[in-house]
Parts: sequence; structure tokens; C-alpha cells
Amino acid sequence: MPREHADIRMNAEELALFLGTQTRCILGTLDAEAGPWGDAAACVFLDGALYFRVPRKARSFANIQRDSRVCCAVEDNVTGAGYYEMKGAIVHGLATTVSDPAVAKRVASALDQIPDPVTGSPAEDGAVFSIGVDDVASFDFAKIKRRFEM
Repeated sequence: MPREHADIRMNAEELALFLGTQTRCILGTLDAEAGPWGDAAACVFLDGALYFRVPRKARSFANIQRDSRVCCAVEDNVTGAGYYEMKGAIVHGLATTVSDPAVAKRVASALDQIPDPVTGSPAEDGAVFSIGVDDVASFDFAKIKRRFEM
């Protein structure tokens, strides 16, 4: 008999609440030889999209210019959190530049409040991209614990 598994995926509302609290992602891009490359990036979730800022001198920026396919891994990394408190999501898609000036201003204002996750300083000459959340793998380990409490 197959083993019963809890569904630990976040639904759309849970995912939006989770992403709305996060300010850092690990951005995955493809280098010139189609190999993986990762950089930490400041991010913000607004109006149903994940926006992230990449320094123009970063290798990820050059990679996106060549191939816009990206993934953004976001995890809740609370110091001292237990196993059943872990949450995360991997958002896949195409990095898109922000073309609407009003949206760009709003996103820039939000990202300006977040220090660069690598340097800890305000971002230098960064490019802002967005990615939709229609292709996401997510997990909330608290759902495993609740399964056993039922």
C-alpha cells in the first residue's frame, strides 16, 4: 500500500502572504555555456509579481541579457526556527524589465528600503526585473505537523 503524504504546497493566497514577507532571494541564471549561476538578490513581491534587483556589474545581469530564463529561490530562514516552521518557494520564468514608469517607481521605492544581501549597503546601479508566479514549487513544513495532529 502506498504511503500517505501530506500536501505541503502553499496555495495562491499562502504563497502571496509568504512572498510578501521576503526581501532576499537566490537568483538562478544560465551562463554562456548554459551552466547554472546563482547570486543573492534583493526582492519584493508586489501586485502578484516578484521583483528583484541585480547589480549591472554582476554576472547574473549579463546572463539575463543573454538568456532571460531564471528561477528565484526564496526561503524563510529564521534563526532558531524548527523543522516544522520552514517554508520556501522556487519561482521559475522569464526575467522581464519593468516598463510601466509608475510600477517601476513603486518597485524602486520598495527595493530602496532593502540593503543589498551581499554587501549590506544600499544597492549600486542595479537593474530591476520581474517574474510572474504562475510556475512555482513551494513547501510549508507546518502542514506535515498538522497532518499528524488531526
